[in-house]
Amino acid sequence: MNSELLIRDPVFQLNLLLWMAKEQPPQGYVVRPVFFQSGFGFIYIENPFKFPQETLAAIENACQDISKEPEPELLLGRRADNAALYLEAKADSFSPASTNAKQARGHLLAVGPAFAEVMDPYQSCLLCYVVPEEKCQLMRECLTDLSTGLLKQGLQPGPHSSHGLAVQGQNLHYSWDDVFRQHVGVGTNSSVVMSGLKGDTDPSPLFIIYIEEDYADESRRDLLRRVMINQVHALLVSDLNLLPLGETYERSASSILLDMTDGVFQYLGRERQKGMRRLVTENVFRRITEFSKDRFPGLVSRQADSLRIRFTDQTLKESFLEWLEDFKRTAFRTDRPSANTQLAFFRSPEDD
Repeated sequence: MNSELLIRDPVFQLNLLLWMAKEQPPQGYVVRPVFFQSGFGFIYIENPFKFPQETLAAIENACQDISKEPEPELLLGRRADNAALYLEAKADSFSPASTNAKQARGHLLAVGPAFAEVMDPYQSCLLCYVVPEEKCQLMRECLTDLSTGLLKQGLQPGPHSSHGLAVQGQNLHYSWDDVFRQHVGVGTNSSVVMSGLKGDTDPSPLFIIYIEEDYADESRRDLLRRVMINQVHALLVSDLNLLPLGETYERSASSILLDMTDGVFQYLGRERQKGMRRLVTENVFRRITEFSKDRFPGLVSRQADSLRIRFTDQTLKESFLEWLEDFKRTAFRTDRPSANTQLAFFRSPEDD
């Protein structure tokens, strides 16, 4: 993917921000963890912000078109001073007349006084819009205009900041403004967060979280599902090769996703979690169970969203793994599983 497309790709943008907030080795990190190095950690990912009733009433009485459940890409918090960052990424800037303005007004109100009421003990929060670097000024002007309009309606928006992504040579630069610098307490206004980028760089190895709704194009959604299924597949192959004879392997979809994302899955919004669990149970667990039913009777069983496997002898283990390790023969589907099928066959207590 060329650099211009890369910095505008919504899935890459989200996962870049996740890596920037994720603890990594001091040397040899994949993405420089700028947010983590400033003391910030995950609060939640892609989860709607619930306004207090008083704010909702004020929104309903306003003349402005305002989202009542704005959903930030990422919410980070720093317990040392109870500061927070509310991050939203876009492929381009937009104007106050844009359809995106409804969501942006909701974001601005979410980081106002309502934030401390909802997110105690966190107090001060900064809305950060991430866009290609050349669009930062336009984005800043738009947010200022939207804030002014909210104030005129007697509403209370919070502070905002504009952040930029730019590829220079083989480096990906992440820049921010003075508002962010003062809120976070950093001494610079930019950082190189990735190096070694090339014209054909494949961003998929960086994907921690799969949010298919970010792509309108179904073919690209299929690509995301394939990336995730391949990661689950590789984890199962590794686990089962190490499984001793006679011991029962039992893993839930949630457990696999937690390991696969290095714990980041737990911060994802409830509906997003359900979609990812469904893909694992329907497209991977179901295929393994159906394949094994006649060929390896009694080897595989399921309960709720969990998969159970027990090898009773070495020959059985080798035969099963010969199939599982062949990515072509396993033929895990990448189409979107039906929510109704998931509920009928694999209902998890977490779905209730």
